[in-house]
Amino acid sequence: MIGEIKSNMYNEKIVPILNDLENKEIELAGGSVVGMVLSITNSLINYICNLTVGKKRYENVQEEVLKIKEEANLLKKETLKVIDKDKEVLEKILDAYKLRKEKPEELENASKEGVKFCITVMEKAIETLKLVKRIEKVGNKMLASDFKICEYYAEASVKASIVNVEVNLKSINDKEFVEEIRNILPLWTEKIGDF
Repeated sequence: MIGEIKSNMYNEKIVPILNDLENKEIELAGGSVVGMVLSITNSLINYICNLTVGKKRYENVQEEVLKIKEEANLLKKETLKVIDKDKEVLEKILDAYKLRKEKPEELENASKEGVKFCITVMEKAIETLKLVKRIEKVGNKMLASDFKICEYYAEASVKASIVNVEVNLKSINDKEFVEEIRNILPLWTEKIGDF
């Protein structure tokens, strides 16, 4: 058991989001969670930067840390958009799925849009992972566990995006499109180990 806590302040802030995630009528799903995880990861990168900037021991890397902080802020804003955008993309796919017998082309098009969107999210996850590797080199060494947490979250987001791509490919009959994407996926997986 976690045990007693002195304050529920942050519990109370996040519970409504968790309730929405559990609500089948709202249709937030895994892709939206990836957006949440990536935005949180970039906030944690920012936290590391904030505890590095101004420290005498890290004077010679201040410029790089400030660049990382700026990039993390941009990525946080971009990945926050993923939460709502994924919901929109999912709703299109689900609506098209209901009419798949009468209008199969709509499911095909919605699924292709889903694939392209998931690839975009994957790219944001890889950009986040690159930032993690940069802050690991210059950030406050007292935050070693936070470096690793950021790394694992970013890697998980890449892998989750790949899973979402693969699921959407199953609804696509365009063999040329499917083959092109399947040829790309291993390259993204390899990139995780490149950093």
